[in-house]
Amino acid sequence: AIASALSKLNTSTKSSIVLVAFTGEEAGLVGSEHFANNPPIPLHQIKGLINLDMISRGEPNTIFLEGAADAPRINLAINRANKIVGLDVIRGKHPDWLYRSDQAPFLEKNIPCVFFSVEDHDDYHKVSDHVDKIMPKLAAKTAQLVFLTALDLAGQVP
Repeated sequence: AIASALSKLNTSTKSSIVLVAFTGEEAGLVGSEHFANNPPIPLHQIKGLINLDMISRGEPNTIFLEGAADAPRINLAINRANKIVGLDVIRGKHPDWLYRSDQAPFLEKNIPCVFFSVEDHDDYHKVSDHVDKIMPKLAAKTAQLVFLTALDLAGQVP
């Protein structure tokens, strides 16, 4: 949804927005480690990383955010975007999450990162985690929040 919305922009951005889908997180952050250690673009050019993991199950209209205190520019962009989106953003409740998902290899390289997720649920890492349990409105609002945040960070050209 974010990629589709970005492709329909009628204006340019000052910076590129790169979307990456990592694999092998549960096997030890395999994809994100590889990217961070063999970057196709210089790491110093990355203004920030926004990681989405488990954004469609949980409490209605509620998303958890970690890392914002350490990424002030991203945090400001999230705050501005959320004035439009209106999610209940719970910040800093699970700081241990920062080193358990795909932003960890980038944090270790001093790249500002934030992580959006929800609390664990009864189907967490189980075959019972079926698509019919997804909360589409939560996923859509989180995607909208990230889309607007990315545009803010990239700086649209008037």
